[in-house]
Amino acid sequence: MSREVLKKKILELLSKGDMTSTQLRDELINEGINLIEFRSALAELVREGVVEKYPVYEEKKFYFRLKNA
Repeated sequence: MSREVLKKKILELLSKGDMTSTQLRDELINEGINLIEFRSALAELVREGVVEKYPVYEEKKFYFRLKNA
């Protein structure tokens, strides 16, 4: 799966609601993603300012959401 296709799929999932990287990974795993490429694509979306990463202290996890949401 190309990086651009992977990024679009991540954005599609995040358009439904905030998710952890584990939740995103679990949704995409059936599509045969490479986990290193997935992490790289997610980090790239955060650096580009398209996706925002924020902590949820009660769960001790980071969540991701679309920046404009």
